[in-house]
Amino acid sequence: MQVGSASLLFPVSPSPSESAKTQPCTSEQARLLQDMRLAAVLAHASVPQPHPASACIKLQGFDDPQVAFSAKSTGQLLQSLAVFRTCSVKPLVQNADVLLAAAKKVVGPTVVTSVVRHTFFKHFCGGECEHTLKPTADMLRQHGIRPILNYAAEDDVSDAPTAVESADAAAERASDCNLRPFLKSVEDAGNREGKGFVQAKVTCLGNCDMMKQVSAHFTSVSRITGHHVEDLRACLAAVLTPHHLHLFDNMVHRMESIAEAAASKGNVRLLIDAEHSYMQPAIDAVAIHLQAKYNKQTPVVFNTYQCYLKDSHQRLEADIHLAKQKGFLLAAKVVRGAYMHLERDRAAEMGYPSPIQDSLEDTHFNYNRCIGEMMRSCKDDKFEMMVASHNQASVEAAVALMHDLDMHPTNSGVHFGQLLGMADHLTYTLGGNGYQAYKAVPYGPVEETIAYLLRRAKENSDMLGGVGKETAMLRSELWRRMKCNNPITQFFSKQPAEAMLAGTA
Repeated sequence: MQVGSASLLFPVSPSPSESAKTQPCTSEQARLLQDMRLAAVLAHASVPQPHPASACIKLQGFDDPQVAFSAKSTGQLLQSLAVFRTCSVKPLVQNADVLLAAAKKVVGPTVVTSVVRHTFFKHFCGGECEHTLKPTADMLRQHGIRPILNYAAEDDVSDAPTAVESADAAAERASDCNLRPFLKSVEDAGNREGKGFVQAKVTCLGNCDMMKQVSAHFTSVSRITGHHVEDLRACLAAVLTPHHLHLFDNMVHRMESIAEAAASKGNVRLLIDAEHSYMQPAIDAVAIHLQAKYNKQTPVVFNTYQCYLKDSHQRLEADIHLAKQKGFLLAAKVVRGAYMHLERDRAAEMGYPSPIQDSLEDTHFNYNRCIGEMMRSCKDDKFEMMVASHNQASVEAAVALMHDLDMHPTNSGVHFGQLLGMADHLTYTLGGNGYQAYKAVPYGPVEETIAYLLRRAKENSDMLGGVGKETAMLRSELWRRMKCNNPITQFFSKQPAEAMLAGTA
């Protein structure tokens, strides 16, 4: 395969010669690609044939606002810019829950809910039910992007018990109620053309106290391989009370119901969300159990690896080894992580070492090597993965590594995912060039998704406040449209939009 052959790299693009070009790497892109290549080499005996050291694959649109935002109306661009600017005000974001509670007391919950619905909910969520998701899903598909349906029940604290039931009974009632929208999402995803994803949060489907006990047990054995057991239920029967074992059985049954429904569709994948580290071992155990059962021929069930956790690379390596040993297809969603502040605060409060990487650079390195190692397994072992990142350099390096490994954009088992309302310049560019691009589309009643929106804002306030490039691209495209459609602006403008934006940013 020739390095400069854009027609081989982008065979599904309508005009590949114009969509891709080889450009000099920035130092960051070169470092990321080197990390990914190193991981691929360390994990396997063979060495991928790399690009020249000075070259990276560049997709038109990552840096071109007109291409990146061609699918967006001017109103949508203004909304995006307003949301990002608001999220960059850290005191506002960090105290959003207190401010919302105060606002409800002053103007009432109806007014507050309406404001949230028409601002942040509209930007980050796809709708309040499966039916209202259709316009968003259809719009994404028109641009080569598929939705990841995500029922955004976000709390790991169950509904308050009634006067005649216990807290555990209330939790079970809530979990049974939460199961229905997940099954409906699988049905909806399966009825759409192409491969669909459904995202599931295990804490919405089981008792959290039980999950903490299960996690504590596996951690006491080994955080890396403690959940690698032949018979999951028999293992836990020796350490859980009969009541908690019953709760565990119920949770597994709900997860199996979703996985079974996804497997029966043939074109649906189940993404299991990562959660707090003190419940993650239980989630990992359930994920491995489901993968061993349903991933024999097709990688139906994906587990999520949060690379800001110090042990994530070791766990990924161990799970890759286990999958090969047991004969099932591992599927992994690789993310940096979304609970950093909570994890560090809890570790400090309870007096144990923080599970979070010591620096941002450590997280980047860990993410890159996990991507590199997993991608090579996709190539050699027919595993599947999702590169879930808003970091442009990481996405570009992953695309370049696919080129190194001669992996086709559409059938290599490598997917790319970003959140709805963020990193549109990445998702739309990937989708437009034939890559398997996805948007995570949360949905649910506004009141139930407020917790999701608050966590997304709090845990990602640094990212939201630091999307300088994306906001600059938004301003540039807005100015271009205004300039093109306004004869007065055209007449008086003496300098390029980019220069004017640079002076006002």
